[in-house]
Amino acid sequence: MLIICNGAFKSGSSWLHAILVELTIVKNLNLQKVPVRYTNDINSPTTIIESRLKEFLTTEDYVVNNYLTKSHFFKESTLRQNYPSDVKILFIERDRRDAIVSHYFHVRNRYRFKIGFPIYYALIGRYKAYEIGVFNERCRKYMGHENFFYYSDLILDFEATVMKIANVIGVKNISKDEISRVKEQTTLDKLREELKKGNLSYYPSKNKDNWKLFREGKVGGWKVYFNSRQLLDIEKIEDGKFSVCSKIIYFLMFTLRRIIFRIE
Repeated sequence: MLIICNGAFKSGSSWLHAILVELTIVKNLNLQKVPVRYTNDINSPTTIIESRLKEFLTTEDYVVNNYLTKSHFFKESTLRQNYPSDVKILFIERDRRDAIVSHYFHVRNRYRFKIGFPIYYALIGRYKAYEIGVFNERCRKYMGHENFFYYSDLILDFEATVMKIANVIGVKNISKDEISRVKEQTTLDKLREELKKGNLSYYPSKNKDNWKLFREGKVGGWKVYFNSRQLLDIEKIEDGKFSVCSKIIYFLMFTLRRIIFRIE
């Protein structure tokens, strides 16, 4: 079985990945290490990059062995494929406003850009908000709603949500004690502490303070950062009102950059 944790950037895919790792441990699913040729960064949980997924499915025996990768698979050519039943693709979605605030701190902490939120939102955030919307709409278009999970549900009802996640990967008989063990090992405090010790590699950042990339994880934290004008703007973006000029800027900032630097 190949398990793919897919989600827009800063929407909770790292947390979903951590939960699935712990699920495989408590249920003794024996994950196999993905050969390094399928990734472009051995320090990343993205063990299979999008351009090498087809090669992995053609070459590796994922029917006999179990594999897991975190991903931000976004291309229509990837999402519209009909995958075998042994390929389990799970999606996670987060309130777009909270995801934008998380991305803001990611930019500040990883790239050392000490800018305020208003400047960040005007120059980067609103374009990232557009991309998150395109990402989720595209995933639903080709994959449906069945395997979508919500960050807020994990916060508000962890047990019920993990039971649904377990069901997707074929785990039907998970106990409350097992779910408690998963929860204990995947709290954000626990993940930060393990990252400080060097026991996790959820981010390829080599900075000593990379643990800061796991933030507080609250639902509704955006209320501290968004002003009324920014809220109106992001609501328009959510309603599909994004100008042609803004789409061109988005293409230059995100899509073209990925093409040039082969970012996946």
